[in-house]
Amino acid sequence: MSTKEAKPTLAGAQIKTRKRNIAVPLDPGSFADAVVQIFQDSKEGDDLEKNLQAAVKVLESVELDFSRYGETLFEVLFAGGRMAAGGNVVSEKENKRLDFTVMSAGADRESILPYIKMFQQLIRRRPFLIKSLENTLSKLLKSLDFYDNAARHKVAIATARVFSMKIGVLPDRVLMSLINDRMIAKGTILDFITAFFKDYLATDSMDDLVQLLRKARLDDRLLDFFPPQKRNLTDFDAHFKASLK
Repeated sequence: MSTKEAKPTLAGAQIKTRKRNIAVPLDPGSFADAVVQIFQDSKEGDDLEKNLQAAVKVLESVELDFSRYGETLFEVLFAGGRMAAGGNVVSEKENKRLDFTVMSAGADRESILPYIKMFQQLIRRRPFLIKSLENTLSKLLKSLDFYDNAARHKVAIATARVFSMKIGVLPDRVLMSLINDRMIAKGTILDFITAFFKDYLATDSMDDLVQLLRKARLDDRLLDFFPPQKRNLTDFDAHFKASLK
């Protein structure tokens, strides 16, 4: 009589990756280190999509506690490590950091798309990770003020691709984070939504965008994204006619 082979587990055990073993205690720092090691060990050559897919296969073969540390997973994949307040990566000497991430990619759709495809694959395997991705995107949006222009555009493109590819993220759980008076007054939010709209409309229709904004409960609040001194229809029309050509 055949017996069912037990799945590998990280609870007090050693998990073999392609190059070496890892042991992961139940804490977010060690979880992040394990994810970094898996992705680093899976990297061979310069084919990003191939490297990401190889890492996903390893993730599917081990029983990391994704239900508890799903946000940590996406923080590593976006920023290279656990994110602290302000969107910066937690800086501890003993923690590892992933060197190929959304934030280290180019600020264009082609460079960021492989990561979003990977997110889609991870969520198909574990649908409960949708909530973790929503929370991570919300955290990034709340931290836009701490990023430079290129980084903000990377977050905008990644967010646009997540919605365009219909991964399952709910718009209101992410985009409502843009209602931030301080960042609106500085023009940070207007810069973000302009980049977001431009990337989204490159592959989807204006009707799709309107529907997305309606689901986010933002369809009648677009003027609220403009700094107070520019919160009028004249500036609204001029801005988007110039930026969404």
